[in-house]
Order: sequence, then structure tokens, then C-alpha cells
Amino acid sequence: MAQLKATYKEILAISLPLVIGNIAWTSNGVFDTIFVGNLGKTELDAIGFASIFYSVLFMMGFSFTRGTQMLIARRMGELNKHEVGNILDTTIISMVSFAILFFILIKVFSHEILSFMLTNEAIIQKCDLFLGYRIWGLIPSFISFVFIAFYSGIGKTTILAVSVAVMTFFNITLNYGLVYGKFGLPVFGIGGSGLASSISETLAVLVLLGGTFYKGRFHEYFLFRFKKFDLDLLKQMSNIAVPLMLQSMVAVGAWLYLFARIETKLGADALAISSIFRQLILFFTIPSWSLGSTANTIISNMAGQKDFSGVKDAIRRISIVSLGFAILSCVVIYAFPNFCIGIFTSKQDYALIPMAHKIVPVIFVVFILMSFSNIIYNGVISVGDIYIALGIQVGVVALYIIYFTIMFKMPFINTFWIWTSEWVYWVAILVSSLVFFRYKHLEIV
Repeated sequence: MAQLKATYKEILAISLPLVIGNIAWTSNGVFDTIFVGNLGKTELDAIGFASIFYSVLFMMGFSFTRGTQMLIARRMGELNKHEVGNILDTTIISMVSFAILFFILIKVFSHEILSFMLTNEAIIQKCDLFLGYRIWGLIPSFISFVFIAFYSGIGKTTILAVSVAVMTFFNITLNYGLVYGKFGLPVFGIGGSGLASSISETLAVLVLLGGTFYKGRFHEYFLFRFKKFDLDLLKQMSNIAVPLMLQSMVAVGAWLYLFARIETKLGADALAISSIFRQLILFFTIPSWSLGSTANTIISNMAGQKDFSGVKDAIRRISIVSLGFAILSCVVIYAFPNFCIGIFTSKQDYALIPMAHKIVPVIFVVFILMSFSNIIYNGVISVGDIYIALGIQVGVVALYIIYFTIMFKMPFINTFWIWTSEWVYWVAILVSSLVFFRYKHLEIV
């Protein structure tokens, strides 16, 4: 699968293992919320906000390796395998260095940062406790991202699903044991959830390392030679990765700011409901994010082949598959709303479920809009216009923040109307991306 043609078979072959793997990966946050949510409303509020806080670091690392993925895919399109190992080795050194830096910063300053954003001291204390254990998973997470980039870039993604299946099994088991003190383990409460995720991510890295050696990728792609630290390559990677990191920081930072405003303006119940819907969105849009990664691989591979004429068809086909997954997600939530909402709610907070029902139509629209907006936007990234993509993201997030800031001032404001800000975000992403492709004389609609 060195040179790709964006057939539906190729799209599904690359994306389905990513979908399965990302479902399992995202389930870390889902099961954190499930187990901790049963401890009480304060813990549910804390796990929702702390997860977003941690995801800022998570997305910075993941975004950096998206640049690695596109470079590897491009080299594969050029039939230039011997450069893949050097790209991966340089990325590993860079990612471990970043992870150590972030680890130190969070260990030292997490309470001060949380206190700046939140007002409820009980929620702050619980967030701090969770992050104290969760941060130990940062280094293995960042190493995992390198392998995700590698296997996505070469178009062989099955092993990613296997590693994340192992991670999910141990995350669920350890969450149950460490949060509630089962299996003879001590009771850690919300901190146990962070510890469980960190341990399970470490085990996932070991699976990826073992699989890489077992399959002979070590020799085939000239991996782990570490002959020298290639500064020129790092500069080339950074030119792609830094804008992608900034895009993710801007997007996730805006969501973090939104949740902080919800807590201060609408109260703990609104924050708890928003945390539930954040998890629903993250979980049910996994196919869209996975197909966005597939678009990065296929379009970057085509760029390596100089096959720019195939980009239009690639975006259309991937968007059709993504829309199909989005419709399926809507059907599942519509058919089982109480289950999908209630799974994130503690027993003493079941009163939140009828309130949360009112927001369900909002996220249906989000799923549909995102399904093709995200693919088209990733097309902008994949054809090499990284800084234009960053400009789009910054402009759209500014509009997003302006919208929900105005909405908070409205007398009728409630959680439903605040979440319509997601409509504004994805419509703006779609329109901006379509304008870009029109300017590039590449019609995709």
C-alpha cells in the first residue's frame, strides 16, 4: 500500500482500524467519566473539566505527530522508505522532550492554573487530584502518538486497534479496582481513574513496540537507528507540526474557556450536563476524526505521487463515508437516549437526564455538520497549506468565542443555546474550507 488511489476499499482499510482504535482510546475518557461520575456531582464536574484541561496537552502532542504522519505518507508516495525511520527517530526524541517539559509544568503549577479558571474550590481540589495521577501517562501517550503517526502514514493501521484494545481492557479493569477499591486494591477515588489511564497507556506502548519488532518493521523502515538528531528534518517537521499544534490548542482552548464560563455563569448542573455531552460528542464523532486522519494519509500520499487531480475525488469519497457514520450515530442516540446520557450520570444525579434530553437535537446537527466539514478542512491541511488552515482555525474560533460570549448575555440563555455555538463553529469551518478550494480551483462540491 505504498501508493494510494483513494478507492473506497483503501479508505475503509485505513480508517476502520483507526475508528476501532480511536473508539477504544476515547473510551479512556468515557470510562473515567462513568466510574468517577458515580462518586457524585462534584467528581463528575471535576472529571469533565480536568479531562478537557489534560486534552490540551494531549492534543498538542497528537497534533505534532500529525505532521509526522503526513511526512511519512508523502515519503511512501515517493517510494522513499529509507527516510521513514529518520523521521520517526527524530519525532520520538522531540516528543519525549516535550512530554518531560509538560510533566514538570503540570506537577508544579496545576493548582494555580486551575484556580485561575475555576471558582469552586471543591471542584478545583478534585481536578488537581485527578491530574496528579493522570500526568504520569503523558510520556507513554506521546510515544504512542509517534507510532500512530507511523502506522497511519504507511497505511497499515490494524496493530493500532490491537494496542488500544489492550489499553481499554486494563483501563476498565483498573478504573473499577482503583476508583472503588475492588480486587484488593486501595480506594483512590477520582485519583484512581487518572492512575488507571496512565498504567493502561503504558501497556499500550509496550504492545506497539512489541508488534513493531515482531512484524519486522524495524528493518523494513530503518527504525530506531538514532544515528544523529537531524535538525534540518526537525525544522521541516516543525513547519508542518507547529501550525497543527496551534490549531488544536486554539480549538481545545476555546472549549476549555467555554466550560469555565458555563461553570461561572450557569452553575454546576449546567457544567455536569455539558460534560456529558462533551463525552457524547467525542465518542460519536470518532469516525469523523479517524477519517480526517485517513484524509491526511491519502491526500499526502497523493501529493508524494504528484497526483493532485485525485484529491477532489478523495475528499468526496471520504466525506460520503464520514456522513454515513454520522447518520448512524444519530440513529443510535435517538433510539437509546436514556442509556447514552445515563451512562455518564451518577445515581444521585439522574435528575439531570431530562434536562440533558433537551440538548440532544443540538448534537445531531453537530454530527452531520462535522462529518463533512472536518474532512474538507483536513483536505486543506493535507495539500500543504498549513498556515492557511491555521488562519481559518483562528478566525473561526474567534467567531465561536464571540458567539457564545454574546449568548451568555441573553436573558433566555440556557445550556441548549450555549451548545449551538458548535453549529457556528462547524458551519464557519465548512464555508472557509470551501472558499479555499474554490480559490485553489479545485471544486469539491
